[in-house]
Amino acid sequence: MRKTAFVLLVLVTAMVFGLPQYCSAQGLSLGIKGGMNMSNFTGDSLTNPESLTGIAIGGYATIGLLPNIAIQPEVFYSQKGCKESGDYLGTPIELTTRINYLEIPVLAKISFGAIVKPYILAGPYFATMIGATQEVTVSGVSVSGDIDDFVKSSDMGLTFGAGVQTPVKLSLEARYSMGLNSIDDSGWDIDIKNSNISLLVGFALF
Repeated sequence: MRKTAFVLLVLVTAMVFGLPQYCSAQGLSLGIKGGMNMSNFTGDSLTNPESLTGIAIGGYATIGLLPNIAIQPEVFYSQKGCKESGDYLGTPIELTTRINYLEIPVLAKISFGAIVKPYILAGPYFATMIGATQEVTVSGVSVSGDIDDFVKSSDMGLTFGAGVQTPVKLSLEARYSMGLNSIDDSGWDIDIKNSNISLLVGFALF
């Protein structure tokens, strides 16, 4: 038991002290990132769409290719959706759709500067739906339920963004993501695509 504990201690110590040096030598940086989504739907089938606030949280790896050019794959838990409001026979109705995704952007990153580094990002994202709900509010009374069967299990689109990397490993970033395919899976051929603005704070672990 003591030998096993000693081996585990050695391995953990090697990872803690050796991984940063290894990543630096390979031009690799790992970090975490999180913030706020302001999402909406686009499409011809919507009635008075309004943005919905959610969270985005995950991690990233920056893989250096050239001194100021890198590839940055990421993994996010991302909340998206939309609010719609309308009127039926004189009664106001509000519809709130929330969709949770496991999202994987693969972005090209171009940096500028030496100490404080502004940068731009662009690339595709791929997402798997992990849960969807819809809430209907009529005359102040709300009813909600799962709508997983009416939302496509996957989504893909394009992401564009810009940010700044500070000397203390902290980054501030804004990005816009647009879905390329309809996410509706009701069988009614409804055109609904994701649209999302994210405000993110990142921290490079090493």
